[in-house]
Amino acid sequence: MARAALITGGAGAIATALSRQLLTKGFDLVLVDVDDRRLEEAARLAPLRIRTHRADLTLADDLERVADLIRTEPDLVLFVNNAGVVRPGDYADLSYSDIALQMAVNLMTPMRLTHAAAGRFLAQHGGCILSIVSAAGLVALPGSAAYSASKFGLRGLLIALAQELEPRGVKVRSLFPGAVDTPMLRYEATHGGSVLNFLNKDVLDADAVALAAIRAMDGDRIEVSLPAGDALMARIICAFPALMPKILPRFIKQGERGLQRFRISRGLDVAPPL
Repeated sequence: MARAALITGGAGAIATALSRQLLTKGFDLVLVDVDDRRLEEAARLAPLRIRTHRADLTLADDLERVADLIRTEPDLVLFVNNAGVVRPGDYADLSYSDIALQMAVNLMTPMRLTHAAAGRFLAQHGGCILSIVSAAGLVALPGSAAYSASKFGLRGLLIALAQELEPRGVKVRSLFPGAVDTPMLRYEATHGGSVLNFLNKDVLDADAVALAAIRAMDGDRIEVSLPAGDALMARIICAFPALMPKILPRFIKQGERGLQRFRISRGLDVAPPL
């Protein structure tokens, strides 16, 4: 039986790793991204089984075209919210256009496309909406306030949506990875992103996230965190926000050491272009 998946941010590192896993499970793929060159590279994984669609998801017309794809793509049983963007910096120091960009890509886009997927999957009595969220949806990070807000909002949508759709045969699954070695994280590492991204000794790689996404898709839990211990700590911290000023200095020092290790290990002494 033919099965297809549509992935936003489809040319990125996590999406490419996830594409490999889905191909081995028999899925045909539709990859949506704003970058033509990287889409072309991603399609080389399996030219006969991957179609690409260029779209700028901040543009209303492009967003609606992707929503139409979700509604009409043959054999679609999996929709993956993966597109994301970050503009690091203290909230008051960011331009409002940078704040709006993060809300548009990280929250409003998945809200719109998840709405299309929910309608499609309800009509066909089955399907899965899988969202690659972020640990920033579990704990609010200073220096990433707008990004955290977008991810907290997305998490709220998905928790409520799971209660609406699961009894009607549609899976809703969310993955909350910690820091992942992607171009976005490397940009943060060289452009003033939150040092709290680097609390763990090791940064995740895209393959580990892809495998966790497959486990989330196939499993029964509506939320999966990677590493699992991070989720517990994040929930404790956010349950008692008054503790933040007391524990934050220690975490910042630990994160600064982690950031330094990451930059040295990746040769990131010079800030790369976005």
